[in-house]
Amino acid sequence: MTDLLKKIFQPQLEFEGADSSEKFLKFFCELYRIELFKDGLDLVLTKVQEKDLNFEVKIIKGWDTNIGCYLTEQNKVFNKILGNFTRVTKQKIILRQLTHNVLAHEMAHALEFESGVNLGEEFRKCIGLDMKNRDPQSITLKAEIKRLMVEALKTYPPHQFLSELFARYFELLSISRNVCANGSFTTFEVMEFFQNTTNFIEQKFNPQIKAKINSKIANHTIEVVNQVNLASKEQKFQEKVDPFHQKSTNADGGKSWSKNVKSNANWQAGWNKYQELNNDKK
Repeated sequence: MTDLLKKIFQPQLEFEGADSSEKFLKFFCELYRIELFKDGLDLVLTKVQEKDLNFEVKIIKGWDTNIGCYLTEQNKVFNKILGNFTRVTKQKIILRQLTHNVLAHEMAHALEFESGVNLGEEFRKCIGLDMKNRDPQSITLKAEIKRLMVEALKTYPPHQFLSELFARYFELLSISRNVCANGSFTTFEVMEFFQNTTNFIEQKFNPQIKAKINSKIANHTIEVVNQVNLASKEQKFQEKVDPFHQKSTNADGGKSWSKNVKSNANWQAGWNKYQELNNDKK
């Protein structure tokens, strides 16, 4: 997509077998179609540029069901100025399948770690309020939520549930029509159903990571956003997503996803209702 991104990734991107760097960069850039993910992708680029994060692509077919993993390693480094040792954490994402959803899923785990945000009671309430006794209108989205966020979690220990749900929210966004032409639901449908989760990321999570993003990278990736959005307009499903884009266009011609999620007042009303239900149970 851009020479800068190639330059940033080249020393931090390893392949076992055939070099698929062009495909990797294409998928990474196309995730910028998820505006909510821009801050996270910018932080990933920042950590890659700082050589604190690297990617390894090891395509394994057949018996291996572990299609990706996120690893951290702590090392002691001697600081000559301070005269003492400090701990440095190196991060690695291993991909055994090069797809939008696996890439989005594993990067979400890295962002959770890097943000320092504790996905505790507040996030649990958000995701619980969105999912409990509710189904989206889209049958295909309903099926994907059941597959990714209900059935798949049965193989994980309970203490990993919140982390997995966080990553799988981004995975759902990454398989939408706005990212992949063959997707069967839109990004907006995901964000609309996960109203409280979306607000948590937009209002709590993203503000926490903004300070860690290299400002030059953040400015440069505006060009990437424009490129991938321009390309998406040429896809055949455009007539299906036009109403959303029309509603999300602001006065200066830019796009604002936040205008297509429920207002903060509605979100707060949802929270109040949730708390009332909990109080009634006591």
